[in-house]
Amino acid sequence: MKPLITIGVLLLSTGATRAALHFGTNEIPPGRIIEFTAPLNGRARMEAAEARVAVTFVRGALMVPAGCTNLLKPCPVLIVSVPSGGSAISGMRAMTNAAWQNGWAVLAADGPKVAVDMDTIQFGWGMLSSALDHFARSWPPAKQWPVACAGFSGGAKRSAAVAAALTRDGWRVIGVFMGGCNEDRATLGLELFTPGPTFKKVPMFLSNGTSDSIAGPKQAAMVRDSMLKSGFATVRLESYSGGHRLHEDHLREALRWFREWNPMPRTMK
Repeated sequence: MKPLITIGVLLLSTGATRAALHFGTNEIPPGRIIEFTAPLNGRARMEAAEARVAVTFVRGALMVPAGCTNLLKPCPVLIVSVPSGGSAISGMRAMTNAAWQNGWAVLAADGPKVAVDMDTIQFGWGMLSSALDHFARSWPPAKQWPVACAGFSGGAKRSAAVAAALTRDGWRVIGVFMGGCNEDRATLGLELFTPGPTFKKVPMFLSNGTSDSIAGPKQAAMVRDSMLKSGFATVRLESYSGGHRLHEDHLREALRWFREWNPMPRTMK
């Protein structure tokens, strides 16, 4: 296992040829996944106690794209979710190419291993929110950066609920990508986290394979119709020729679409 790097105070080095972002004294090379540890917040401690696991920190991982050298220049962040029992840090690797090519950072977090039935949406959110809290404390301007949520299959369902929690906690959510999704968890996110009416304006991108036996066109249409019925204003459904697998071209298109719907300022005050 690679050694974990704990996020420290941000240093911004400026040289004659380039600038570099650092966590503590560790430079973040663009396009490379850097792992870190973060202390549990109050929400995560409650979920850990409920799951009866002894843990004091969560593992996080971050990849930044080329050109992300100035914290006052917004960089969109893709937050990756995976199915219950999976590793988001491992799962994020499938999405880093598309993110890198579109100028997005990628962030994921893993809590301790627990039984699948204990790895609930609330448990996962507690662990992820701990990493996000630490991320925002270390890089305060990043709390204003736009974020999108993404996942495939069970991770797609979880990403919709995570987006609701992020919206409630004041993050600027600009989109949700759901690949191979057969259940509407965006509506569940409304019930679990009460994010307010803003969440219903977030663009939702559904990507499903025409020969997918788990989440095919029929299931995808049901998810779309359920979200529309719940009042979500912008739901896009796209299909591709293939089975139950991530379609990277759709992820790239979703990231482009999210930014088209939510233009970013060049800099932040």
